[in-house]
Amino acid sequence: MRLVFALLAVTLCLLLPLSADHKNQVFSDFTIPMPLKAGDTLVIGIVGGWQPWDAKERIVRRIALRVRESNLPNTYVETVENHKLYLAEQLVQKALDLDQDGKIAGAERTAVKVILFGQSLGGRAVLRFSRTLDDWGIPVRRAIVIDAFGLGSREVPANVREVANLYQQFHPVLRGWSKLKIADRSRTQLLGNWKYTYCGKKIDTSEDILLHRVFLGGHTMMEFDPEVWARVQSLLEEAVTESPTQAR
Repeated sequence: MRLVFALLAVTLCLLLPLSADHKNQVFSDFTIPMPLKAGDTLVIGIVGGWQPWDAKERIVRRIALRVRESNLPNTYVETVENHKLYLAEQLVQKALDLDQDGKIAGAERTAVKVILFGQSLGGRAVLRFSRTLDDWGIPVRRAIVIDAFGLGSREVPANVREVANLYQQFHPVLRGWSKLKIADRSRTQLLGNWKYTYCGKKIDTSEDILLHRVFLGGHTMMEFDPEVWARVQSLLEEAVTESPTQAR
């Protein structure tokens, strides 16, 4: 009975909108120039739960804004809700259609560097979206999965060149994926499988709502952990600034 209650509480926390004034995300909310130019980098962050795409206190949006503020050359960053991957699909379709003929073909598939990251249900969505891009013949330079949760395949498709996994298991139910399945290890490198523990560790979660602080425990603590923010930002910027001679 306790387990059933815990599952219901976690589900409610993940699916409940954070505020009554939640703004419905639409394609026009994206601000990057479309199409991009050859040599540009497109970073897409996928937010977790039922979080708004533009909630500045949430980990994905917070890190996305930090990367934007770094003013990395020819780098464009957007965030999308995990239940609206069709918007991410439209974004890639328009951003990579360099000749604007309505399709991504030939050299256009590799002209723009694509980097993905996401947390919780957004972490799960990173792998799902990577598989969509694989079907389109588009490589993913780096995928970062943060405390992924939810049903679905944990397989990293072969179009992902590098993947990083960060997770916690400091919660009785909502535990991040401790392992990812690499479809082709000759094409995909696992950069790291970092586990975070919060036993006796103080994390300021005061920006989160009370319901999350009470029921999501380690999942919320990881989302508000500055050490996690720093590592993810570093992994993103490292992939963006890679020189051509470093590419494989």
